[in-house]
Amino acid sequence: MNFLSILVFASMLFGCASHGGGEQRTLAELASDNQSHLTKISLGMSKSQVFAIMGNSTVNTHDGVVNNPWSTESFVGKDGGQYEILFYIIRKNQPFTPVRKSLATEIVLKDGKVNGWGESASQQYKLP
Repeated sequence: MNFLSILVFASMLFGCASHGGGEQRTLAELASDNQSHLTKISLGMSKSQVFAIMGNSTVNTHDGVVNNPWSTESFVGKDGGQYEILFYIIRKNQPFTPVRKSLATEIVLKDGKVNGWGESASQQYKLP
């Protein structure tokens, strides 16, 4: 092996070991990106379009592994529609505190299409 081959191999090995197969970012960076991506969401978009804009991956942060979307919920709404809520982190957590739902905003899908976003959108359809 020549020196260049060894260098390339070592770089690939180090890169895989340091990232563990996921993207390394801070929770604040993820939250900032999600906030800016929210402006590109519009009513009627499909779930795959939302994932293309917002992401649907796992991110390695200094606070641990965070899924993007962070959490999901599914339910049948008051109107009989099939709903799914995608929670995306939009605020960073305080030091030494866990990531929680209050740091996220919701994107509400009805029958696979964006029907609204934000807490008021999800509360409008949930059962009491």
